[in-house]
Order: sequence, then C-alpha cells, then structure tokens
Amino acid sequence: MISLDVYFEIQDRLLKAVPTEFRRYLYTTINWDARMIGLTGFRGIGKTTLLLQWLANESKGSSEYLYISADNPLVLKDGLYNIGDTFFKYGGKLLVVDEAHRYPGWSSELKALYDAFPNKKIIFTGSSTMEILRGKADLSRRAVIYNLNILSFREYLQIRTGDRIESVKLDELLINHRKISASLLHYEPLKFFSEYLQQGAYPYFVEGDYYNKVLNTLDKVIYDDIMGVSGIKPEGAATIKRLIAFLTTSTVPKISAEKLCNALGITKPTLYNYLDLMEHVRLITRVPPEKIGHKFLRSGAKVFLSNPNIYYALSRPIWSLEANTGTIREAFFASQFFSYSIAVPDVGDFSIRFNGKRIVFEIGGPGKTLQQIKNEKNAFVLKDGIESGYSQVIPLYLIGMMY
Repeated sequence: MISLDVYFEIQDRLLKAVPTEFRRYLYTTINWDARMIGLTGFRGIGKTTLLLQWLANESKGSSEYLYISADNPLVLKDGLYNIGDTFFKYGGKLLVVDEAHRYPGWSSELKALYDAFPNKKIIFTGSSTMEILRGKADLSRRAVIYNLNILSFREYLQIRTGDRIESVKLDELLINHRKISASLLHYEPLKFFSEYLQQGAYPYFVEGDYYNKVLNTLDKVIYDDIMGVSGIKPEGAATIKRLIAFLTTSTVPKISAEKLCNALGITKPTLYNYLDLMEHVRLITRVPPEKIGHKFLRSGAKVFLSNPNIYYALSRPIWSLEANTGTIREAFFASQFFSYSIAVPDVGDFSIRFNGKRIVFEIGGPGKTLQQIKNEKNAFVLKDGIESGYSQVIPLYLIGMMY
C-alpha cells in the first residue's frame, strides 16, 4: 500500500496559497455533485486555480478530498490507479487529477477507478483538448465535460477594478443595452476594453511579460498538443505556423482552400486536417456560411485565431505580423459567442439563432452605420469606440459582459 502523505502535504500548500478574491464564471455553473467531471480549456486559462478554489472552500482541511497533478513524477512512480485505490479505500470521497492527460493511459485508469468505487467522485482537467477528446471514448456516459473559455471582458474588468460585476444575458443586453452601458461608464470602459483586446484574455496578465507567455503557450499547443498527439510529420509544424501567419494578416478572414493549398504546397485533405486539429485544440474558431450550416471549409467560411490577444502577440518580434483591426473585432465577437452556433450570413458579419429567432450582427468602428442591415429583421450594429449606443446600435464591448 502506497503512502499518500506527500500528496496531502502538496495539497495543503497549494490550498493555502490559492487566491480567493476572484473566481472564473464556470465556478457557479459546474454541477459539482456529478460523479465524474472533466474540465478542459486552453493552457493558462485558470483551470487549476478554479479547482483549488473549490477544494479550499469545500474540503476545509478534510482528508476526504485529494488533489494530485498527473505531471508530478511521484504520480508516475506510484501509479494513478494505485493512488486512487489507496485513497478511496481509506475513506477518501473525491479525487482531483490535474493535467490528467500527462499520465499514460489516464482515461482507462480513471474509468477503472470510477467503476470500482461507485460511491466515489473524480474530477480531472486537461490542457490538451486532443488528448481529452481521445480519452472521452473511454469515459463516455461517465464524465460530464466542461470547457473553460478565455477571460471575458467582464471578468477582466472585475480583476482590474476589484469590483463585483454581474454578467448580462443576451436578451437583456439587446433590449436594455443603454441602461447597462450607463452602469459601466464610471469605469471608462473604452480604456479597459482596448487593454483587454491586447492583453486580457488570460489570467496571467497580472504577472507581466504577457506576450512572451502567450507565444510560449502557442508553441506548446503546436508542438505538444497538435504534433505530439496527431502523428503529423515534423515539417507539419512549419506549415501550421504559415497557416497561422495567413490568418493573422488576413484582412478578410475567409479562406480560399485552393489558393491556400497552392501557397502552402499541401493538398485540400491535408489543409482540412490541419484546420480540424487547430480547432480541436481551440487555437482557431471556424464560422461556416449560414446556408451550409456546418464547419467544413467551404467558400465563405471565416476562420479566426481563438482570441484577439494572439493577434497582438504575433505582432511582436520573431513573428512580427500585423493584424487588421476589423479582423480583431470579429475575432472578439467569435470568442464571446463560443456557446452559440454562429454563422456567416449573406448580409451582415454574423448571425445566430436565439430563442427561436434569427439575429444578425454587423461589426465595425465608430463610423459604422445601420445601412448594411437596414432591411434585416432583428439586426444590430456592434460598434467599437463608443461608450453608449441607441436603438439597434450597441457598443461592441458590451458583448464581453455575457459570462
């Protein structure tokens, strides 16, 4: 029987040090009563902090809860199943396995623990969405999977000001946007929104050296999460980087598959495979044409990097790419509407289905008018550079208040 003392010592140190002033939006959304919970999300998004906050509040020093990190060499030495088996047999109730995908065969061992101890609970996290998707087959019908998105503008504003700021539902935002914006004017929202677009997507913005950390994360996603899992040949990394460069500098983020394949020297199936992989690891967001209704690459589809900060990071030395302001605004929209099925309409920039209605959004700067969508029902202009709107014109920053 292995000793768990060192794991409890590590847990105690982590729980004592975890910050409690701010909690991510998903904290109150997760059904913590579920027997098995999986938490995924981009690297550095705050998954570990969220779990430790919940443990600190829930466990209150009890030995019935245990946190371990699968990339700890001790876990590799003792074995994931053996640790869980010992913990549960000695009265443990809930095992948390952080970065589970770092452990070889993690999903089959968690499945075995789940089946062997029907009255116990397991929570696991993973930054490698590819590995989590692979493991999901073993854990089907067992795990409830949640994805933690980037910081919303609301969350960023809350961290920067220290104030508690409530989220706003979409239907309320569309109807009462003037009242909502009026309640935020004392924060000087345009100043903070400009900062957020440049370096506010990840909680580590408070630590400094932000863009280097974003670029390091980007490299890890390419080489560890994509190349390390997919079996792509080494030269594929260079092609993926060239594809990222194209998306970063594109004025209109619509892809002509034929032209891009010729430029990159790859076939269409290879291009589609790369885009699928990049989407699986949440490096990009693909928005299909409204008439097609699925995410295969076709003429008219828009493809964005997953959040505006990446565009700005890629403008730094090494990459030195310059992004288009319009593309960054649209990428922000796509990042905030991650829980909706968005599409590219014939008129307007984006459309969604919400409460049985089709809603169209046109996005632009201070000079954008309603002219382009004047004949559309349920259509709105999301305008950057304004503090307050009117009628169908809504400040762009307000859609960052939805979670």
